[in-house]
Amino acid sequence: MPATDVKSTRRRSHNRVQPLLDAAAKLFTVKGYRETTMRDIAAEAGMQAGSVYYHFKSKADLLLAVYTLAVDSLEAQLESALSNVDDPWQRLEVAVVAHLETILDHNDYSSVMIGVTPDKAEDIRPALIALRDRYESYFEAIIARLPLAKRTDRRLLRLMLLGALNSTKSWYKEDEKSARAVGIAYVRFLRNSIEA
Repeated sequence: MPATDVKSTRRRSHNRVQPLLDAAAKLFTVKGYRETTMRDIAAEAGMQAGSVYYHFKSKADLLLAVYTLAVDSLEAQLESALSNVDDPWQRLEVAVVAHLETILDHNDYSSVMIGVTPDKAEDIRPALIALRDRYESYFEAIIARLPLAKRTDRRLLRLMLLGALNSTKSWYKEDEKSARAVGIAYVRFLRNSIEA
């Protein structure tokens, strides 16, 4: 096979990964991780079932790839939003708004990250926890700088805040308030009740 044909084949092969990831993210969101099969993902991506295994050895590998892209995207949003903000409370507000805007934009990838908890994929549970912890470290660093009373359990505060943010998806209605307005309100409630 000529060299150009090899490059073309590699390019086509790589081009099929994104549709697979998109199909997996969509189905994990709509049907659930456990209920989705590799055959379902192949059909959604318009591929033969066996072709999926050329790119991903298992459904768990697909989940890990989707989860990684979700975390990478959220981290990129946070880094961009936080780049010129120094005040600790403003940093928290910016982080909360960026998080909410990302998870409330009907994005299948962020829905997977929020909806598929590590306990639903035991074989890759440590990897999913590591990704989640990597992302949560941004909030950990921001909360560490907040001027709070010494008795404040900052770890519990972070977990409570992220739990509240992630559950927003279950009640949020776009026509009532923007994600930004909800995020600002969350931080104001928090600040008014716990600031030192």
